[in-house]
Amino acid sequence: MLSGRRADRAGGGAVAGSRWSPTAARSYGGVLAVVTGVMGLVYHGAVFTGRKHMATDSIRRMSVTLWLALLTQAVTVWLLRLGLGKRWLLRPATVLVLASVVYDGVSQVLLAFPSVLAADQFRDGITAGWVATGDLLLSGAMLAFTAGFLITGRRPHAPVSRDDVAAAVRVLDWRVLAALSLPLAVLTYAGRGYGALHQGTGPPSPSWASTFFVITVTLAASAFVLRHSRLLPALAVQTAVLAAAGERTPLIAGALAVMTVTARAGKVPSRRQVLACAAAGAAVLLAITGVRAHSGRAVFESDTGFSARAAALASGLTASPQPGTPGLAAQAAARLDGVSFTAGILQSHAAGQPLLGPGPAVESLLLPMPKALWPAKPETGALDAYQEQIAVFGLAPVNYLPGLPGLLTGCLPWPWLILVMGMAGALWGSGERWVMARLTVPRLALTAGLVLAVADYEAGAPTMLVLLRAAAAVAVLAAAAGPVLRSRLSQERRTCNSSSLQMRRTSAMTGGTSPTR
Repeated sequence: MLSGRRADRAGGGAVAGSRWSPTAARSYGGVLAVVTGVMGLVYHGAVFTGRKHMATDSIRRMSVTLWLALLTQAVTVWLLRLGLGKRWLLRPATVLVLASVVYDGVSQVLLAFPSVLAADQFRDGITAGWVATGDLLLSGAMLAFTAGFLITGRRPHAPVSRDDVAAAVRVLDWRVLAALSLPLAVLTYAGRGYGALHQGTGPPSPSWASTFFVITVTLAASAFVLRHSRLLPALAVQTAVLAAAGERTPLIAGALAVMTVTARAGKVPSRRQVLACAAAGAAVLLAITGVRAHSGRAVFESDTGFSARAAALASGLTASPQPGTPGLAAQAAARLDGVSFTAGILQSHAAGQPLLGPGPAVESLLLPMPKALWPAKPETGALDAYQEQIAVFGLAPVNYLPGLPGLLTGCLPWPWLILVMGMAGALWGSGERWVMARLTVPRLALTAGLVLAVADYEAGAPTMLVLLRAAAAVAVLAAAAGPVLRSRLSQERRTCNSSSLQMRRTSAMTGGTSPTR
């Protein structure tokens, strides 16, 4: 069972009643200025010439520059923990920062071992010095993002009343959401969801399935937990439904979103529940990785149905990679390499290739806009800053993981990149604070959408906005249906009060006796 802590304790404020102050702004701004100055010195030093610099003895392939990048990431996490308090893990921004640490920190430590590095196809033609340089740049950018976020987004949430929770439970009916998820699941298991290339003039079923499947399943599981306070069964069903799609990121993001949404309503998961979810999730992730390593994505991209996908996942835990391919751990570490894209661009820029300017980065932010609102919207490739940078800077045609700040590397000089990321953090802090300031169904949907979006940090801002668009559409529908549902709830409450008043009058007329007494 979930613990019944109040949502104001689960909200994530550092101290009750704490507010933004000029002192806090100067503190975070000072940390950002110091780190930016250090980066500037290193940038103009010998490390940024691409040479390997002062390798340490503990892990030979980790240079001093890479150690500085890891230190910057540690400072970022420490500042976030200090600014948000003990409930810091229940904030979407924390998920974003920790995701950047996984892609830009944990993966780089694992790739420092030659046996793991051999499986990384992203680094072909990129020297180790530029990898460390790119990691330092990304780490500094995320530190700037965190500093901006803490300036505007560290206020605690307003206390949540029982009436707010009860209203959300009444409006969020998990049975309705589960029924809406069913056709999306059928389309996904028919090969017309994740990773499917739907061509021709048929109905846009893949777009609907890939856009709304995860958010609908996540909200259904969250509604079930809010009503019945049973987290583990809800996450078990959600994990099975999402795992059959063959994607790993939605699996992690969905579980985090359910915990964040339910904790916002006061149902904070216990440590034992979190550990149980982590263990089960790790097993499922290994199963998906095993299936891909052994037989590829074919079973997940064709009309195989749920039963065949479940059988493949069951065998994925014991499946061995194809002969000549690296082990699962090496493949996972290589798949989490979020630095090679930035490193390749920095190396090409040092060789004389000029930057593209801010235009492609700004245009890529228009990708989430539907064609219904923009009839003259060009094809997706014309707005894709990721593909444009791969072509212009001569990167290998592989599936890089650019990350949120990495998409700006080929567009802006590094000081402007740091500044823009700091402004983005301040904007994100204001938006997250507004979303989590009150407990309403539209804001709960947006909270789930924020977590799902930031968990896809690897793809950059355009993809994150596309994921958030689905949650915004659900929030708009919930807001439109809100007055009708509130009117129905008020009518039911009046009927209940009238019945209670009538019973009291009857009891008074009969002298207060009761047949059951």
